[in-house]
Amino acid sequence: MCFVLLLLASNFAFAQDNYLWPIQGKKAGEDILYRPQDYIGVADGVNQAELNFNHLIIGAPLGTPVLCPVDGTITHANILYSNSFSCSIDVFNQQTGNFEQDSLLFIEWGMSPEKIRYMNTSVSIRVADGRVVHVSGMRPLRLFKTGETLHRGDVLGIVGYYYKRIKEPCVVVSISKNSQAVDPMTPFGLKTTFIPPKANNKTQLTYDEAIADLDELMDAFEDAFPGLYDYTSKEEFDAFLARKKATIGETIPIGDFEVIVHSVISKVCDSHTSIISESKIKGVTMPNSVLLGWFNDTLQVWRAVPKYKEYLGKKVVSVNGIPADSLKTLLLEFDEASDGYVKSCGDLVLIYGMDNYFCEQIAKDCNITVTFADGETKRFEQMGRKDPAREPKWIEYAYHHFHVDEKALFQYKKLSDSVAYLDIRTFELDEMQEDSVRAFFTQIIADSIPNLIIDLRDNYGGPREVMETIYSYLAQKPFCTSLYRFVNKRGGYKCFGGSCPVDEESTMVFPDYEPLANGEGFVKNEPEWVNPDSLVNYKGRLYVLTNEASFSASASFAGYVKKQNRGVLVGRETGSAYHQMKAEHFTQYMMPASGITVQIPMIKIVADTVVNERFPFGRGVLPDYPVNFTPEELSFAHGDSILNYTQQLIREGKYIYYVEPEPETLGSVEETGKGFPWLWVVGGGVMVLFGIAVLVRKNR
Repeated sequence: MCFVLLLLASNFAFAQDNYLWPIQGKKAGEDILYRPQDYIGVADGVNQAELNFNHLIIGAPLGTPVLCPVDGTITHANILYSNSFSCSIDVFNQQTGNFEQDSLLFIEWGMSPEKIRYMNTSVSIRVADGRVVHVSGMRPLRLFKTGETLHRGDVLGIVGYYYKRIKEPCVVVSISKNSQAVDPMTPFGLKTTFIPPKANNKTQLTYDEAIADLDELMDAFEDAFPGLYDYTSKEEFDAFLARKKATIGETIPIGDFEVIVHSVISKVCDSHTSIISESKIKGVTMPNSVLLGWFNDTLQVWRAVPKYKEYLGKKVVSVNGIPADSLKTLLLEFDEASDGYVKSCGDLVLIYGMDNYFCEQIAKDCNITVTFADGETKRFEQMGRKDPAREPKWIEYAYHHFHVDEKALFQYKKLSDSVAYLDIRTFELDEMQEDSVRAFFTQIIADSIPNLIIDLRDNYGGPREVMETIYSYLAQKPFCTSLYRFVNKRGGYKCFGGSCPVDEESTMVFPDYEPLANGEGFVKNEPEWVNPDSLVNYKGRLYVLTNEASFSASASFAGYVKKQNRGVLVGRETGSAYHQMKAEHFTQYMMPASGITVQIPMIKIVADTVVNERFPFGRGVLPDYPVNFTPEELSFAHGDSILNYTQQLIREGKYIYYVEPEPETLGSVEETGKGFPWLWVVGGGVMVLFGIAVLVRKNR
C-alpha cells in the first residue's frame, strides 16, 4: 500500500513538474516545426540555412490562444522583430494590447507590411527555480507589467508569426538560466535534441593560437564596435598589441592569456565591453599582510595586520624593485570598467589593485618587498588564515548599500522633515517597483519636502526607459536624451560563431541608419526628447550622489541633472562617460582557441556635442561637490561620508545655481578629434526643429 501511495505521489510530482504545452487544445509534442539542432530555411546561393540552437518552435493556426506554461513572474514583455534567426533582434517597447493598433503605429514609423507581419510579442517568465521561460511569436491581447505574477494556463496572447523564413504561424519557446540557454524540451516531458555548448577545458595556448585569437578579437572590434579609436589612436593601439604579443612564448597558460585580453579591453575604454565567460585566471587565496594604494597621487600603506600597524601611512617608492610610477601604469591596464578618459574607476583600481591584480596576476606571489621613501626596505608576507584582519576594516566598501539593506533594489525614507532620501541601486525595476517609486514622489510632493537626495552610487544602470521615467518626475523642462546613434555598418556583420550569412542585405541589422558623407559609418539622425511628468513633478532642491560605480543609465541621469541645472552632484565622477555611450545592441564574440567570450556593443549613442569646462570630452559626469577617496571613507569609520557631507550641505544651505554662458559652437570631427559626425555642425538648427516636432507628436 505504501509503495502504491509513493508511486502515485511521485507521478503527481512529475506531472506538476512538466510544463503546460503552450498551444490551447494540444498535447505536449504536437505540431513541432523545429527542434533544437534543426536548420531554419533552405540554403541557396545567397542565404545559408540557419541553425536553431535552443528554440522549440511550435506551429498552430493564426489566432489560437497561447497559454502560460508555468507559474512565474514577468521579467520582460516586448515587441520583437528578428532580422535573422540567431544574429540580431530589434526590441520595441510594448505599445498596446492590440495587434491592429500596433500595426497602425508601425505603419506610421514607416515599416513595410512584410516586416509588420513578423512583429510579435515576447514574454519572459521567471520561475521559482531560477529558470526564465521565453514565449515569443504571439500577437497581444492585453498589456503586461513586469513584476506581474502569471499562473500556469493563463492566456498570454494568440498565435502570430515569428520570423520571415518561417512562413507558418508559430509560437517559439526557449528557456535560460543565469543568462545561458538551457534545454527547452525536457520540461515538457519530451525527449530532447538540445545540445549544450561544450566547455573549453584548455589550460594553455600555443603561440599561434594566442596570436590568432588576439587578431580575430581585434577584427571583431573593428567590425562591430563603433568608435574603436575614439580615445586611443590606431597607432597607439597597434603598438600596445605588439608589446603584448611580444610577451607570449611558445605556449601561454590560458589564465595569463586572459590577463592580456583584459588589458586589451581596458585599451578600448568602454564600460559596456567585458569578458562574460567564466574566468580562467587562478587567483591566490590569501592577500598580503599589508595593502598598498594611491591616495592624492602618493603610494602608501593604507591597511595592515596589527603587527605592521606602524607602517600605516608610510610612503612607498617601489615594490619588488618596480618604481611606483611604473607600478601604477601596470595596474591601470586592469581598469576595464572606465569609459573614455574617466579617472574615478582607475583611482579605485589604484587603491585595491595590489591585492587583486599585482599579487595575483602580475607577480603571482603575495610575498612582496617594499621600499619606503625613508630608505627602509621590508618584506611583507602573505597573510595566514588565522591572522587577524587588516586595519582599517573595509566592510564591503564597494557596495555602500550593504550597510542598509542588501536585498532591496531601491529604498526611500524621510531623513528629516525637510529631507527625503531615495537610494536607487539599479534601474532594472519592474513596473510594480516603478509604481512604488512614483508613489514616493507623490508623497514627498504632498508633504512639501524641500530637499531630495537621490543616491546613484554603485548603480550599474538598467533600461533607459525606466531611468527617463524617474527623471521626468524631476525635470522642469523637456530634455533631449540623445542626439543621434552611430553604427559601423547597417548589415553584413560577422555572426561570431553563428551560422547565419554575412551579406548586408540578408543580415540588415540597422536598416534605418543613413550613410555619412565621408563613408565612415552610418547614423540615425533622430534626437529623442522626454517631457516632464505633468502629474507628478517634484520642484524642490535636488542632490544626486554619484561615484565611480555609477554606470550607464545612472551616469546619463546625472548628466541630465547637471546639463539642465536641475540639481547638484555630490561624490565622485561617474564611471560612464557623459558625451557618448556604447550601450545598445550587443553581440557576444567567442575567441575560437581560448573560448573566452567578450561582450561587444554595436551602437554609439551620442547625448551631447558641446564640450566645455563643465563637460570635458571623454570624462564622466563630474560632481559639483567632490569627495575624494580616503581610508576613513573606505572603512566607513564615521559612517557614510558622502551622504553625511550631503546632509551638511543641506543644513548649511549650500547649493549651486549655474549660469549658462553664451552658446558655444559645436565642434566638428576635425576641430575636436573626438569622432562627432560633421553633420551636427551644420545641422544644429534642423535638429532643434526636429526635436520640437517630436515633442508635438508625442503630446498628441
